[in-house]
Amino acid sequence: MENYQIQKTEPRGCYGVVHIVKHLEEEKMYAIKMIECMDEATANQGVQQALGLLGLVHPNICPYKEIFVAWDQEVSAVNVCMVMEYSSVGDLALFIWSKRRRKENIREMVIKNFLGQMVDGLNYMYSQRVIHRNLKPTNILLLPDLSFAICDFVTPLFVSDEVKVKIRMKNCSKVWMAPETLERLPILKSDVWSLGCILLKMMTCGTMDEDDFEQLVKLIRTDWKNVDSLLEKLHVEKKYTSSLCELVQLMLNPDPADRINVTALLDLQYVKESLIICGSSLAGIKKTPVGTEQLPYGEGIDKLLEFMQSQIDVEETQKTTLKYLAYLLYEPEVLGASEQIIPVLISVLKHHNDSLELQARVCQIFIKFAVKAIEDSVEEGILFSETVISTILSIMDTQWKCVELQQIICNLLMVLAGSEASGVLIGKANGIRIIMKTLRTYIDNSHICIPCCGALWGLMLNHENAQTAKLEDSLQVVLQILEKHIQNGDVVNAASAAVWALSLHEHLNDEQLEDITLLLIEALELHLRKETIVKKICFALTSLIQMSELVAFRILVPEYDRDGLSLIIECYHKHFTDPELVEDICMVFLELVQYKDVLPELISQKLDVTLNAIKIKFASNEDIVSLVDATLSKLQAADSSP
Repeated sequence: MENYQIQKTEPRGCYGVVHIVKHLEEEKMYAIKMIECMDEATANQGVQQALGLLGLVHPNICPYKEIFVAWDQEVSAVNVCMVMEYSSVGDLALFIWSKRRRKENIREMVIKNFLGQMVDGLNYMYSQRVIHRNLKPTNILLLPDLSFAICDFVTPLFVSDEVKVKIRMKNCSKVWMAPETLERLPILKSDVWSLGCILLKMMTCGTMDEDDFEQLVKLIRTDWKNVDSLLEKLHVEKKYTSSLCELVQLMLNPDPADRINVTALLDLQYVKESLIICGSSLAGIKKTPVGTEQLPYGEGIDKLLEFMQSQIDVEETQKTTLKYLAYLLYEPEVLGASEQIIPVLISVLKHHNDSLELQARVCQIFIKFAVKAIEDSVEEGILFSETVISTILSIMDTQWKCVELQQIICNLLMVLAGSEASGVLIGKANGIRIIMKTLRTYIDNSHICIPCCGALWGLMLNHENAQTAKLEDSLQVVLQILEKHIQNGDVVNAASAAVWALSLHEHLNDEQLEDITLLLIEALELHLRKETIVKKICFALTSLIQMSELVAFRILVPEYDRDGLSLIIECYHKHFTDPELVEDICMVFLELVQYKDVLPELISQKLDVTLNAIKIKFASNEDIVSLVDATLSKLQAADSSP
């Protein structure tokens, strides 16, 4: 210990503490893990086992610098001291905690990048016949270049120590251990289980606290199928891909004989893509030195932007800097500095127009700026300029084969389309044609269809955009999407809104009107419990009824056992606590009674009973009462006429 000066001490699992020290000669910071042993012979045996860990050399593994035995006079004990690199940036546990505190989901791109690095590291470990035995978020460091590194390796001797094992078996630690590791029989596949737990933790950090997650892992150990419903929910609600969910399921098989191993992981397409994203040599990509020792961490946004401009041609440096900038955007003052930051980001895009990773990172940052601007009702400035929008659309048009980049840009356009000024600029930059090109290409991809339909909905506020959309047959494409994804509530919500907006600018014939009406009624039946979908469909039906009496009849006359009027009334009964939705439903009723030939059918189906119930319940709501009175007046006049 004579070469080190203790700076501070941190708790670390079953080892009691880890000392953060400064090397007196190298002027560098290290962490020393001190393991207390029963006697000197045991300590020497542990050192001999640990010496093999000194030879681990890999970008995603935090190696031990040295291992030695020291006598602690205060407690009269022999300690094995294991010196490893120290990262001031923190660890994965801190990153997950910060996300959970803000109830934010971790983007799949981040998870995918992390996965590639971990698989790369595990593959190297296993080639050296090294098992970690206790892989968990606190044992994965976040390095200054914002990559991840596995740390805190232990040797078989120290794991077998009875006292240490009892401490390790505490709930807070064993949640990450594979079932066989709990029985003290770790194998190479044990770390795969732990990595699966970490991935699941990252996917659920926005919805689960520590206790919920611990209970979930206990259930998975007893019955593997307990994870199925959760993964399906994460796929549908949190938009994590089915490929990621299926991968986690393979990794969390409690039976090690059936659990996937690292070699098999390398053969999966999703893992191959992860290795490409993180720049792994396993993907055939030669890593180049990042050279970020000069990156101005903690020196303010001005210094960071100055650094980016000075290194504008160095792709690897820009990647690392953009990672760092993405973290800084959680600080309000940085997020509010868009006027300074965006011109530099545009410059990065221009200098690296062939780098998909850089383009994706920049567009992700643009999304954060756009969301804040819309929330603050600031629909002007550099983000809403012709330069930014034309650059974004150019990338979307030229990189149409990259599905992940298309998804990011579509989400960005959906946010920007909420601004009337941006809508005009998107239209002028040929945005409608480019969006429709993407929709036609990825019509089976719900994650792209949702934001594209959302963007179209906002863009239709502009007359010129509406005319362009008409020329592009946008309504027909959106109807195809609605029909293809009619079971997916998120797609139906976005597509119904787009159908409503697009239909306002179309001259539809009777056959088209009938097909659209039947499709909307089918969607309503499937999703009548979801308020937002019911609202969108009511808007669309109201507009369609105004266009033709045929729509009114199609709603009233059952088709395929679907009675449109009964469905709409049922929607009222399910959502009667939402005055806005009730008002939308009343608008549909009012449009129906405008057609003389429709009135007898409405009277026979006793629509007046529902209307009177609504009037009583919402007697204090003038808007709803006005709509109901106007509708009842038409019904009563028709009922009393000879």
